[in-house]
Formats: sequence, structure tokens, C-alpha cells
Amino acid sequence: MEAYQDIIFRKQGNIAILTLNREEVLNAVRARTWVELLDALNTVKCDEAIRCLIVTGKGKAFSAGQDLSEIKSMLGADVNYYEIRQGLLNTQKLTREMVNMPKPIIAAINGYAVGVGSEIAVASDIRIASDKARFEFAEVKVGLFETNGVTYFLPRLVGLGRAKELMLTGRRIDAQEAFQIGLVSKVVKNEMLMDETFKLAEGIAETAPVSGALIKQCLNKSGEISLEDTMVYETDAVMACVQTSDAREGAAAFLENRKPKFQGR
Repeated sequence: MEAYQDIIFRKQGNIAILTLNREEVLNAVRARTWVELLDALNTVKCDEAIRCLIVTGKGKAFSAGQDLSEIKSMLGADVNYYEIRQGLLNTQKLTREMVNMPKPIIAAINGYAVGVGSEIAVASDIRIASDKARFEFAEVKVGLFETNGVTYFLPRLVGLGRAKELMLTGRRIDAQEAFQIGLVSKVVKNEMLMDETFKLAEGIAETAPVSGALIKQCLNKSGEISLEDTMVYETDAVMACVQTSDAREGAAAFLENRKPKFQGR
């Protein structure tokens, strides 16, 4: 597509960094933003050199949520419900792409993650928060409803009771509370956020891509299928891995006491 306006997308070695870039409106997400995000995710998926994706925001916010000025224009006297529904389905494509992405996605939450911002964060595989991060599932306070799979992901992260409390009240929580309830894996000083996130991404990027993709796929199914079905998936994953050149490289590197050089094959 043409040059991005709402995001910044760059690569640093084998790590991609996607930055929400509407700082003047706290990175609120509009229709164009979704298109750009999907385009960037497709680039990550198709680029074999990229091993991990970091998603963050510019300025004080990760994302303050949906651009309400855009929603307001759709809720005028002549409401076009078809247009609203199609827009919603388009936004949900992002969640599907994130979940089905074979490469890990790390959310580096630098500030406010409200509404859609929190939804993008919980759809990521790993979340690291700045000490300035704030989370808010705020739709109930403006008469709307969460989407992008948040009612699926949030209970699995923090438990059903806590998820209900957060979504029914729409109250804001800080980074430390997010860590205590399991919403984020780690809290770091704001100025260290990208350094710490990049270190984690580098560690992931050094691992075997096929193994990582299968781990993500199997874990995404956990809690939905039986133990027996889980072990079938695990068996298939093991058999897929042992046929890769990366498995042979991993064994050779272990025996030779060196770091493996995985190719994703």
C-alpha cells in the first residue's frame, strides 16, 4: 500500500517494530489504522527474515482506543448499521491475523491502553508494561462493547471473576496491578521499556522458528480441547519438528557446545 500515515514500521535485524503513530490523539485507532496494521502484519508473516514482532505506541499512549470522532459520524440521524458491522468485522481481522501469526508478538505498553488499545495488548502473545502504563476496558462507560476477542483472552489471562470486574466497571488499573493479576509479564521503568522488550525479542529470535510457531499454535488451543486431543497435537508437533534441519542443527550445536543457527526449516 502507499506510505503509512498512522503507524511506523521498521526492521532491526530479524525483529520488526510496529509503532502506533497518531500521537496527537493518543494513538486512537481509526479505519485507516486497521488497514495499515493488517498490511504490516502481512509483511511480517511473509518475510522469512523476521522472527519476532514488537507492537508499541508513540508518546504517552499505547492506544487510547477507537477514534470516537469517527464513531460519532457513524451514529448520526441516519445510522448505517451495515457499515458499522462491516467496519467491526474488518477490525476483527487484526485479532485473527495476530493469533494465526506463526511469529511471536510482544506488546510493549508504553502508556494508556484503553478500549481497543487494551484489546490489541491482550491479543498479543507477551505483554511488557512501562511503569507509566494504564489499562482500561472502558466500553461499558460509553455504552459500547469490547471486541477483538477480549472476552476470550482476558479471562484466560486474569481469571473470569477479575475479567468481569474489570469489564463491568471499566475502571483503570496501573501497571503494577496489571502485573499482580497476570495481565502483563513484567513492569519496567518507562525509559527502559524498548531496551527490555528488544532483549526479550532477541532471545525469542534466536530460537527455532518452527518450534516456536507450533508452541504458539498448541497453546492457543489449550483450555478448549481435552488432554487426549492436546497430546495428539503435541505428537504431531514433535513429528513436524524432528523432520526439520533446525532439529539437526540444535542437536549438533548442543554436542559441539555452541549456539545453534536456526534457519526456520
